[in-house]
Amino acid sequence: MRREVKLSRRSRSRLGLAAALAALTIIGAEYPAARADQPVWACGHVLDAEGRPMIGAIVAAYDDANHVVDYAKTDSYGDYALAVPEHALHIEHRRGQGFLAEVFGGAVRFVDGGVGFMANPVRAGIHAVTVSEATAFADPLTRGGIIVGGAVVDEALFAVSPKPKDPLDRVERKKPGAMVIKVIAPDHNDLLSITHTYWVQDEVSRLGGKQKRTTAAWLDPIQLTAVGSDKPSKVEADYLHFTGARLTPSLAEPGQIVHIFARISTPPDPTVHMVVVARNDRTGEKWELKQTADGRFAGEFEVRRRTPRDNQAISILAYAALEQRPGRRADAEHAIEAAGLWNPKTPYVYDPLLVVSRNRADLTLTVISVAKK
Repeated sequence: MRREVKLSRRSRSRLGLAAALAALTIIGAEYPAARADQPVWACGHVLDAEGRPMIGAIVAAYDDANHVVDYAKTDSYGDYALAVPEHALHIEHRRGQGFLAEVFGGAVRFVDGGVGFMANPVRAGIHAVTVSEATAFADPLTRGGIIVGGAVVDEALFAVSPKPKDPLDRVERKKPGAMVIKVIAPDHNDLLSITHTYWVQDEVSRLGGKQKRTTAAWLDPIQLTAVGSDKPSKVEADYLHFTGARLTPSLAEPGQIVHIFARISTPPDPTVHMVVVARNDRTGEKWELKQTADGRFAGEFEVRRRTPRDNQAISILAYAALEQRPGRRADAEHAIEAAGLWNPKTPYVYDPLLVVSRNRADLTLTVISVAKK
């Protein structure tokens, strides 16, 4: 999964974190309210119906009041980056919480030193384009591809804003990691939808001799269909879902070894480090599943004599591993259990600050008595 730092789109997307951190400092100075709600760098990708990068699509992000909190134009790779407040993503990240993946170096791409702000109070975000394309824009305020000038910016913003009474699901849009976006591009069907975060991590770097932190989030990719197509534009949501989970055997006697298998779809970006753990709902026992191939995990356990008889749920979840300290994390597992996410009797609500897997794989183990001789 890890990309080499060469000329690929994904490796180029990891440049310039120092500029991003400096930009966050500017936000705090220019907009005091931002200090109470730290911006998150939200990254995404826009494709056409054939899976090719969409260049020049405008992506706008909204809060729950349908106010535009940031917008940007996709680059030649179809990528965009938005600076959005945590409340727009419905997350509350407490520094030092320790549940996120922690990486050193950049994961999002920003113009080196070329950040600009609009005077419009509706927008307090940052335009982002690749370093290689920065020279094509003379004025830092136009580097994100949006026209400069208060009245013109107003017109552009409100032209892509949802109507006050929008049809979006109010419950769905307030789930952790969810955000309303609108995406437009010439000759393509507009998209007004709820997108979800599939990965969150802490960015750590050294700036001016001091260690700096910020948070980066990745949003589900967007597919725009051409005008005239009978298919609407949509948000894809295939990453990090468990599929093909199973127990072998699923009916066992004490003393038998049970094998656990699970497959989880991994995204192309960023490099995802995770821990996959299965838990017995009746005994509380947990077993780690080790990666055997790309996206495939396996583990095993022995059915003990004190294991309860009859049916019991074996639930599988994944959470973020620390890149510098791989392996299971007691703090994360305690938080997941305290939130009730391992409980098969309750609906699973994906929270990207606690877990990585978008769903919970619930399997049934049936334990039978040893036959009497």
